[in-house]
Amino acid sequence: MMMSFIKKGYGWMLVTMLALAACSGTVAEEGTKGTSSLSGVVKGAEGKQVYLEELTPNQMVAIDTVEVGEDGSFEFSFSPTGPNFYRLMFDQNNFLIFILNEGDQTKVTAEYPNLFKTYNVEGSNESVRLQELNKITYPRDSLNMVIQNARMRQDQQAYMIAARQQQAMMVGIADNIRAFINKEPGTLSSLAALQNLDVNADFPYYEQVVNGLAGKADDNVFYQQMKQQVDQMKMTAIGSEAPDINLPQPDGELLALSSLRGQYVLIDFWASWCGPCRRENPNVKRVYNKYHDKGFEIYGVSLDKTKNAWEAAIAADGLEWKHVSDLKFWQSSVVPKYQVKGIPLTVLLDPEGKIVAKNLRGAELEQKLAEVFAE
Repeated sequence: MMMSFIKKGYGWMLVTMLALAACSGTVAEEGTKGTSSLSGVVKGAEGKQVYLEELTPNQMVAIDTVEVGEDGSFEFSFSPTGPNFYRLMFDQNNFLIFILNEGDQTKVTAEYPNLFKTYNVEGSNESVRLQELNKITYPRDSLNMVIQNARMRQDQQAYMIAARQQQAMMVGIADNIRAFINKEPGTLSSLAALQNLDVNADFPYYEQVVNGLAGKADDNVFYQQMKQQVDQMKMTAIGSEAPDINLPQPDGELLALSSLRGQYVLIDFWASWCGPCRRENPNVKRVYNKYHDKGFEIYGVSLDKTKNAWEAAIAADGLEWKHVSDLKFWQSSVVPKYQVKGIPLTVLLDPEGKIVAKNLRGAELEQKLAEVFAE
């Protein structure tokens, strides 16, 4: 679908571009580099105003406005300062997203008001690839609409059928996205494609895109933000040595994560106020009791605010493993270090302190430990 960047979970994701309207009224300064054009024919839009806007992380920046001719034609001429995302918009329900660079002479044809379903673009490799990406993900987006409608109608049967179809479809879509990125990793269209991959399972693709764009999009804010995220994620990627943590235990004595080397260690990020964490605790307790004597330890890191609440939850849930916290809530030093976006979050370390798995819960955690301890 048409897109903009927002920060959510790991990395930078693309979402439907409705939140950023043209109401900011910000006008882009004229660039000093090569002139580009975006022109074409939109049947059914004769006499309408069409707007060209540049996407930024926080707003839409107005470039120009023209009136569509009697034959449906329009043309914008402007000077981009590097590759970036642009929106061609008639209104909030009728727009298209392009990736334009210096010197691009981009042409588009479409039919109003079904722009997204009818448009075709040429003259810009990045925009052609973005259209290809949209075609890959469109079936999933269509099922999303079916799922949403079923939920609104409270039609459980239709919801379950569509959800199962979507789950099966996602495997194929992910494979197609990986192939899409492999063709031209050093493109903003590949950066956009990353939204469809799991950052933990597909982290090499994130690195591939960031490395491929180096020197091509260094001034692009979306690339800069993704690069920063990837650099941070490298610290906690599977196969990396886990960053050390050294925080107070309930008795005030510091306990370093690195002091537990020689065992398999599960770092369990949780908090007394976190309902899903508390509901998961019985499962974590079960695997701890099962594997502790075989060389398994848990290093519980709480994002609590008060010591009383933290200690009360430990006692109430019978959590007998190691516990630490700086009692700073989301301002805890562990949050940026481990890119903690939500809890519960688990990170499994091998005896050398390297990360071997992330976000294991329930049956997946037990299955991994059974594999580790060769049961």
